[in-house]
Amino acid sequence: MNKSILPGVGLLISIFSMLIAAWFLVHFLTILGLFLAVAYPVWWLFLPSRTPCLICRSKKQDDYCPLCKRSVNKNESISPSGIRSILGNSLIIALLSLLSGAIVLGEMKVLRYLGFPPTPRTVSFVIPSTKQFLLGEIFPMKLEIVGIKQAVNTIQTDISFDPNALEAIDVSTENSFASIFVQKEINNQVGFVRLTGGLPNPGFSDPQGTFGTIYFRSKIPGLIEIKFLPSSLVLANDGRGTNVLKEISSVSYLILPERVSPERSLKDINMYDSTKKNNRTASNSTQMLFYDDKAVLGISTQLPEEKISPLSQFLILLEKIDNTILSLWRKAFGAFPQ
Repeated sequence: MNKSILPGVGLLISIFSMLIAAWFLVHFLTILGLFLAVAYPVWWLFLPSRTPCLICRSKKQDDYCPLCKRSVNKNESISPSGIRSILGNSLIIALLSLLSGAIVLGEMKVLRYLGFPPTPRTVSFVIPSTKQFLLGEIFPMKLEIVGIKQAVNTIQTDISFDPNALEAIDVSTENSFASIFVQKEINNQVGFVRLTGGLPNPGFSDPQGTFGTIYFRSKIPGLIEIKFLPSSLVLANDGRGTNVLKEISSVSYLILPERVSPERSLKDINMYDSTKKNNRTASNSTQMLFYDDKAVLGISTQLPEEKISPLSQFLILLEKIDNTILSLWRKAFGAFPQ
C-alpha cells in the first residue's frame, strides 16, 4: 500500500517543483529578459567559448541546429557559430521576455478578477460641523461621503434617531451625485431613515460627494444624537461590489429650549417647500426614482476588517509582485496596461 503511494507523492512533488521553477523563470525573464537579449552579443564578444547557443543547448547529440547550421556535438563547444546565430539567440531571449511579460500580466488580471488584492475600505460619512437649532426648527443634515479612492456605484444610508426628539420631514436628492434611487424610507415611529441609490458605470470617483439631504424638525430641547447604522453600505465599482465603507458615524446637535418664532417657522417651511419643488424638477429631468416620493458633534466607529486567510495573503503577495514587475516595464518602455 505504502509502496504504491510513494511514486504518486514523488510525481506530485516533481510537478510542484517544476511549477515553482517555471514561475521563477517567467518572472526572472520578465524583469531581465530584454537586458539579457542586449547583453548576449556583448557577452559573446568577451567570452565566446562560454556563451552557449540556446538551440544547441536544447538539442540532443547530433541533432541539427538551424541557427548555427551544424550538428550538435555536446563534447565540443556549443557556442554560436556566427553573427546570424548570435542575433537569433538574442531574438529568442527577447521573445521569451515578452511572452513572460504577457504571462505575468495575465496572472495579475486573473488575481484581480478573483478579488486579490481586495479593494481597501477608505470611505466614511462626513460628520457635520457643530450646530445648534431652536425648538421646532426645521434643519438639514447632508449625507456626504469622503475618502473615495475607488469609484463607487451604490450607496445605502441607514439613519437612526430618537423619534421623541426628532421628526424626519423628508429626504432630498437635490445635487446628489447619484442618478438612480431605488428606496427612500422614513419611519418616525421607530426613528429610521433609509436612502438607497447609485449610478451606472463608471460610477462616482470624486474624493467627496453629497448623496442626499435629510430634513428634521426638532421636538424637544437638549443634545440629540443621529446615528449611521452598520447596515449602511458604499459599494465600489470594482466588478465585485466590495463594501468600501470603513467606519460609521454618529452626529450630535444641540436643540435650544427657545422655540422658533412663527415667522422663522414659516420661513423654514417656505424654504423647505422651495427646495423640495426644485428637487422634484431636477429629479424628473436627471434622476430615476423607483420609490413613492409621497411617502455637530460626532464620533466615528471603525467597522471590523474581514480576516484574511494565509492563502489570500499569499495571492495578494503574488499580485503585488506582478504589479511591481509590470510597473517597471511601464516606466522603462511604456508597455503593458494597468
